[in-house]
Amino acid sequence: MRLIVAAALAACALVATPALSQKSPAAAPSVHMIWMGGNDCPPCKAWRMTELPKLERSAEFKAIKFSYVEKLIASTVPPSLFMPSEVKPYKEALDEASGGMIGSPQCAIVVDGKVYDYFHGTRKADDIEKMLVAIKARKGYPFKRCVRFDSKKKCLATS
Repeated sequence: MRLIVAAALAACALVATPALSQKSPAAAPSVHMIWMGGNDCPPCKAWRMTELPKLERSAEFKAIKFSYVEKLIASTVPPSLFMPSEVKPYKEALDEASGGMIGSPQCAIVVDGKVYDYFHGTRKADDIEKMLVAIKARKGYPFKRCVRFDSKKKCLATS
């Protein structure tokens, strides 16, 4: 009888406290890179022809979601109507982060649903890979981050 009670108590303890007995590593962050640029922008076209193919071959890039949003140089973040469906939920956050600035390209790095970095201009594939590695490791981001600009491209908020 004692063995049966002891076995039942042990089974209850395992069922009741699985989190205490099995520690799991922190989940990898969800990363979504939203690239905004267009065919009227020479740096945008050059980046898509040279750097994007390099990124597409990297393991770091394959582990994230990437969306391309077409926008003209003289426009701000496009209206939701012209955004891919996976970007539409971020429209308000992109508007706030961009500060209404015009120009291309613009890029938002969204981590776990929040703007983690927003930058204007291009970056080399190697630099973006370093960014993605740092985000995954949750340390050592290679650039000064900005999460909100004003209309004159001045960073107003970092995190």
